[in-house]
Amino acid sequence: MPTPGTEVTLCAVDELPEGGMKHIEHIGYDLLLVKLDGKFYTLDDACTVSWAMLSEGTLDPEGKAVVCTQCQSVFDLATGKPRSGPAKFPLTVYETHVIGDDVIVTFTY
Repeated sequence: MPTPGTEVTLCAVDELPEGGMKHIEHIGYDLLLVKLDGKFYTLDDACTVSWAMLSEGTLDPEGKAVVCTQCQSVFDLATGKPRSGPAKFPLTVYETHVIGDDVIVTFTY
């Protein structure tokens, strides 16, 4: 399990196209990496209702959200909070930044 503040390289910047979503598994954690408007977002990949992988869902670029294909819950990319649908609990959002050519996530727990 990562220690607080551990930085982990998820992928190279050019591995994810604009508007792309990618599932990444890191030491047992299922992560969703999204690139939108040149910014990277990392959240838990499992929906808090159906446990479906959100990386297999739909990106709402105008709303900056991801939609679960199974329960239709909509989660905000920046906060992880559900905006609509049956979801009541938020996704964990991870601090994500670019260093050189790498996308880095900081585990904070």
